[in-house]
Amino acid sequence: MRKKCGFVAILGRPNVGKSTLLNTILKEKISIISSKPQTTRFQIRGILNEERGQIIFVDTPGLHLPKSELGKYLNISALKAKTDCDLILYMVDLTRPPGEEEKNIIDNLKDIDKPVIMVLNKQDKGTGFVNDYIKFWQENVVKEKDSLKYYIPISALEEKNVSQLLDVIFSLLPEGEPFYPEDIISDFPLKLNISEIIREKILNLLREELPYSTAVMVEEFAPRKEDFVYIKAVILVERDSQKPIVIGKNGQMIRKIGEMAREEIEALLEKKIYLELLVKVEKNWQENPLILKKLGYFI
Repeated sequence: MRKKCGFVAILGRPNVGKSTLLNTILKEKISIISSKPQTTRFQIRGILNEERGQIIFVDTPGLHLPKSELGKYLNISALKAKTDCDLILYMVDLTRPPGEEEKNIIDNLKDIDKPVIMVLNKQDKGTGFVNDYIKFWQENVVKEKDSLKYYIPISALEEKNVSQLLDVIFSLLPEGEPFYPEDIISDFPLKLNISEIIREKILNLLREELPYSTAVMVEEFAPRKEDFVYIKAVILVERDSQKPIVIGKNGQMIRKIGEMAREEIEALLEKKIYLELLVKVEKNWQENPLILKKLGYFI
């Protein structure tokens, strides 16, 4: 049997469970997760190897109505994935009704000549708005141009119907040789991976106290010994009032962020690390192309 191989873009609005699905499929944490929308800010490739072949999943930022230069970048990054893939998973959240963001996504998908699977996620919370999403697609796509092949309800969190989803994906992918060696599970750059781990801890620890206006930049990654690495990272915030929130009383919050991040980074590197965290106010960094570029957001 000839093996299948292809790129599969996971698209959808923020917080529909794209990163959870990727981590569930690969049985390893590739994408960071939080309850906050727009947690994912990069295209993140996760690679599944099995007997049937290789699938390169591309987790993307949530498509939304942007209000900043960073927001525009996130949309551009997500939509670029649809041109570079063989198949699209259009993921929706059954606990929320379709709205203006959903219409924008469908408008960007309806004319493509690649197969689309609508993945109806969060089935563990009920069927919710399943009929609304199906009707919404049917009302907004010309029948002759309809690229949608399947509607598949799943729960990424509880792994319901995920194996069935993989069966369908493999059936739609082209035959071909693998793009990556079998021992590679992701090609996400190490420094960006480390910065994302730190940002995840900030999001999960501060929750409602800090808006989305934070970013992390790894300024130094220096192996000091064979089994020890020094890492210096700067946490950017937009306002003076946000800096003490990240630091916390007597430095308690930033220590907690560092402890949680260090544990995960050490597991990633399989080495001991010394993690130095600094907090810097960079007003309106989300609108500054030079800072966005330094952070890895290439507009």
